[in-house]
Parts: sequence; C-alpha cells; structure tokens
Amino acid sequence: MIIIVLILAALLFIYFNVIPGKGHTFAAWISLIVTSLCILGIVAHDYNHWGMKTETQTVNHSLVSSATPNLPLLLYRPLGNGTEKIYLYKTNDSQKKLKAIKLDKVSTKINHSKKPTLQIKTTRYVYSDNFSKIMFSVFGHNNELKQRKYIFAIPSNWKVISTKDMQKLQKQMRERMQARKVAVLH
Repeated sequence: MIIIVLILAALLFIYFNVIPGKGHTFAAWISLIVTSLCILGIVAHDYNHWGMKTETQTVNHSLVSSATPNLPLLLYRPLGNGTEKIYLYKTNDSQKKLKAIKLDKVSTKINHSKKPTLQIKTTRYVYSDNFSKIMFSVFGHNNELKQRKYIFAIPSNWKVISTKDMQKLQKQMRERMQARKVAVLH
C-alpha cells in the first residue's frame, strides 16, 4: 500500500508543478512531503523493521544422548575453523536420526543442570498493528526470523564431543573388542 501512496504522491507532485493554478504550489509541497515520508518509511521499515515488533516462541524438549543411552553424549560437527558448531541431538530414544540445529541467525549455549533438556527460543518480527500490516505487507517481512537460540542443559556426567572424536572412540572400542576376542580364543 505504501508503494501505491508513494506513486500517487509523486504523480500529484508532478501534476501540481506542471499545471499552473491557484493553490497548486501548496498542494505540490504537500505531495512532496508525502512522497518523502513514504520513502523514509520504506527505508526505515527495510533497515530497522519500523512498524514491527518481536515475538518470541519458546519450546522445551527433553534431551537424550546423541549416541546410546549408556553413553551420555552431546555431539557436534565443527564448521570452518571449529569456532562454529552444529550440535546434533535427540529428543527421545526411539528417534533414529539425529536432529541438527538450524544455522540461520543462531546462537547456542550449554548450561549444566540435573536433567538434560533443550530449550529453543525463536524470535520473529511481526507487524505491530493493522496499519503497519496494510502499509508494509507488500515487502513480506511478517514472521521474518530475527534470532534462534538453542540452550542445552546437560548433567555434569555428560560430555560434549565432536563427531570426529566419536568416530575415533568407536574405532578404539572395536579394536579393544577384537583384542579381547583374540585373548579369549588363546
């Protein structure tokens, strides 16, 4: 809607400047001011989400070991130089595949607690009122993601290790099992 108002105000400004008449100068100034305000409104909406507010949705999940129930682990896969991590988690034991955190505008935190839980806080931009929705809906910013925060709360007996370290552990365990089998056979 704001684009329509902008186009109409610009056309009126041109019309009142080209066609001479009594009171056209005042109308030209008003249409120039409306055009300028529309441009400022579009820029403010695009850069600062003017006319929008944030809403946060919090979802809590129980957390189970990323490996096996007997081995309490939270796995991660390092990205790039290792400062960023993709955490891999399960919310129940019957889950076959590990879930990965979403990486778009994400932050993660690991706290210690008695019970393993995962809290996901998703903050999105929504229109603050109907006027803003009518004016700016053409830009499609409603429900735009601002931030997603993963808060892992794990007990002190849990370990947070990388998938590479987990593969090394599995290899060492297989070698030990084979060594035990050979020792039992002799």
